[in-house]
Amino acid sequence: MKHLLRNFTYCVIILFGTSFLNSCDYFEDGTTLTRILRKLKFQVTEISNNYPSRLKKYDVLFLQDLKTSPTENEIRNIQDFVIDGGILIVCSSNDKALSGLIDTYGLKLQNLTNNLEFVKRMNPYPNFHDNPLDEIRPRTYYVIDSLGRDIIVLYGRENRGVVVTFEDGKGKVFFITSSYIFDENGLWTEENATLLYNLTSTFPRSAHIGLAIDRYVSFETKPPNTFVTLVLKTPIGIAGVYLCILFFLFIALQGRRFGKPMDIYEDNRRLSSEYVDAMTILYQKNNTQMEILQHIREKFRHDLGTRWRVNPNLDTGVFIDELISHGVIDEEEELSNLLIHLDSSNITESQLIDIAKKVDAFRDSSNLT
Repeated sequence: MKHLLRNFTYCVIILFGTSFLNSCDYFEDGTTLTRILRKLKFQVTEISNNYPSRLKKYDVLFLQDLKTSPTENEIRNIQDFVIDGGILIVCSSNDKALSGLIDTYGLKLQNLTNNLEFVKRMNPYPNFHDNPLDEIRPRTYYVIDSLGRDIIVLYGRENRGVVVTFEDGKGKVFFITSSYIFDENGLWTEENATLLYNLTSTFPRSAHIGLAIDRYVSFETKPPNTFVTLVLKTPIGIAGVYLCILFFLFIALQGRRFGKPMDIYEDNRRLSSEYVDAMTILYQKNNTQMEILQHIREKFRHDLGTRWRVNPNLDTGVFIDELISHGVIDEEEELSNLLIHLDSSNITESQLIDIAKKVDAFRDSSNLT
């Protein structure tokens, strides 16, 4: 009986190990943009060295925050993809990365001297009727000019586009001269998140999206990976992977475990007061309370300014007035007194901890991230 039980255990290990290897693709969390697109019920493949682009399997090609331009052959293949009915979205603040694709489509990229923090909709009639959006936040120094090609400037300034679109063959192209719009920070703003939703409304239902971040990788530009080749593409390497999985499962089924068991729910957020406690203990001999206070003040003012669109570098009195004029409710002057205390020129450790706790309390009460 004991012999049969052991054989059954080993069969379970082998079957589980095989299933694990066949389903490894589903364990990848991906980037913030990837997770959002998947939440919207799209199939997303992150184009990388491990998963080079296969354009025929995609309905949409999304190139986000390009740092290098695709090769000439890759650009030709992307053009063919659009002509055959694909949707191309290119987002980048890097002029060298954009230049190849921009030039190919007969457009011109222009560098500005001032940063465009916000831009407005150029077309008086909204292109996305379900969620009309009058303004976005690109944070870019570049705009696109047309050299004769018929384009639609969705958002920009003085008829020069930050977001432009046009049709090519059966497909459509969107050029966005900003990486910030769809990165992790940019998507926290309501305007940029709405723009992403509006763009995805033009996709086919359950579209398969190829998402390339930083660089576009095809089989032409995929670098060789000798380690992956050795481990996953040779009999010895595959046998080694199986042995490691079997050994781990054997130890687990024997009732052993690795490390201390963890709670199911764990809150990883650290309060400012905890940060102050640790830093004051570490640097108490150097009397660095003012540096810590300055760090808390700058972060708090920056988050307030971002939330209510107020310049955080204003004088405290002017900053408070601007916040109130933009909708901040401060009937008991709790926020005003807190900002004034953050400007203190001399402070003890106990006062510093008290201020940090008040900052945390205000963040929680106002849902300030």
